[in-house]
Amino acid sequence: MKQDTEKINKIVKIYPIFYSLTADTIFFVPIDTLFLTLVKNLNASQISALTTIGLLICILSQKIIEKIAKKIGNVNSIRLGCFLLLVSAIILTFGNSFIALILYKITIEYAYMFWLMSNILLKNNLTYMNRKDEYFFVRNKAKIMYGIATMITALISGYLFNINAYFPLYISIFLYVITFMLSLNFKEAEYMDENESEKEIKHSKNTKLSALVILVILSNALFYAIIKLGQNNSKLFMQYDFSNVLSVENVTYLLTTIVLISRVSRIIGNIVLGKLYRKIKDKLSILLTILELLAFSLVVVGHYISFNFMLKVVIMATGFCIILAIRDSFQVYIEDTALRISKKEQQQKVMIKIEVYRKLIQLIFGLLFTLVLTKFDLSVVIIILCVLSTIEIILNKGMYDRLVNDKNTERYS
Repeated sequence: MKQDTEKINKIVKIYPIFYSLTADTIFFVPIDTLFLTLVKNLNASQISALTTIGLLICILSQKIIEKIAKKIGNVNSIRLGCFLLLVSAIILTFGNSFIALILYKITIEYAYMFWLMSNILLKNNLTYMNRKDEYFFVRNKAKIMYGIATMITALISGYLFNINAYFPLYISIFLYVITFMLSLNFKEAEYMDENESEKEIKHSKNTKLSALVILVILSNALFYAIIKLGQNNSKLFMQYDFSNVLSVENVTYLLTTIVLISRVSRIIGNIVLGKLYRKIKDKLSILLTILELLAFSLVVVGHYISFNFMLKVVIMATGFCIILAIRDSFQVYIEDTALRISKKEQQQKVMIKIEVYRKLIQLIFGLLFTLVLTKFDLSVVIIILCVLSTIEIILNKGMYDRLVNDKNTERYS
């Protein structure tokens, strides 16, 4: 018993390191478009097609993924996810045809669906050690370490790419071998949910998710889609705005500086919001959506400032940095809340739905914004994001009220 507790505690301690190395292909992301266009000879439409196909197949495979995860359990799901990450990196490195790259994208989408079970593993192991309230803070620490890792790799991946275009991929393969070996030592604590009898657990296997859980999942899907698309379009928006005044070379220097600062703001945001969560708890979701609206409002306001270029840059860059500063904390809060208010037997289904709904809303919004941009400029997209952020504030206020008043929430907290 003591050995099990020590091993589980060790797994909890190494989780942030495991997460920071597997949450993304950290050496590939900074040079992804360069690698795909210059090395794999893809054009912009082919790169877009890769993303779309990967998302669609993953969304359509939701039920299959749920059944497999339920059959093999959380620990084996994590191992499968890590193995698929390794396979995807190998395909990306050595596959040269468009079909091979589609296979890469599908494989990595599947990988992350199974890899998500690591969050359940963390929650259950913390619960076993009577530390279930620490989930947000352990996950937040993992996000901070991930932010530091991506900041470092953003600085060196370009240099490695210029030496040899395949160096970042070789390092990624090596890291995935290490993390797969690490996952072989994972263990999930077995415990009886203190709020559920065996009879209730058996009954819960076929019950549907509660309306509150669905609301939490939808809130996350909307927030993430707004943030993800807002981040990409705001960056492009700044590029177009700044190019009216600066040369292409100076715009590149300015944007890379802003991106670097935004990486720092992401780390600082996780630290500050992590401490703030201890005081305001579920009100954090409302605060984050208000900051979301503020971020896009600043980008729009900065766009219309023409009398002072430096003021324009500062205001738009501030809005962009806020987007990065809040994106991680909302995701962690949603995971913590969803796992807290759902039954143990529903955890896998909940985590998979969180990811699937997020991908689905992102895909729908992405297609809608593509249509909007055929007739309007980017300022209209950012204004739409402001409207959606306002809707998100209302949705999160309703979610907060339900979390405070709902008896089921009190039961499973």
